[in-house]
Amino acid sequence: MKTSTETYSTTTSKVTCFHDGECPICNIEINAMKKLDTAGNIQWVDISQDKAALASAGLTYKQTMDRMHVIDENKQIKSGVVGFLQVWKQLPYYRRLAPIIEKIPLLLPLMEFFYTVFARYRLPLTGKKQVLD
Repeated sequence: MKTSTETYSTTTSKVTCFHDGECPICNIEINAMKKLDTAGNIQWVDISQDKAALASAGLTYKQTMDRMHVIDENKQIKSGVVGFLQVWKQLPYYRRLAPIIEKIPLLLPLMEFFYTVFARYRLPLTGKKQVLD
């Protein structure tokens, strides 16, 4: 499995997940997903450690601190819950949830609403300062 400090590349993984490795709340879920990624389908990039990967992907630190970003199998950037779904599709157990979330009317927008609220308040909840432009 690659570490977040390795040079950014999606050649061996199906998707790339940019996450805040300094967020204790985020790390609970990310670390659980990392353990499930036994096939190495996901390149996990800790944005607090690998700013060069952000530049290579055309993302800014602020963008990725505001919302989680993922590069999917088609090399398209997705964020928020849609980004999570791209990661979940690569993992055992989670891959069964993704199609359900995508097909049930209003579930995706509802989850996106709650994710947006969480993303807005996660930094103050963890004692970190908001990232300014």
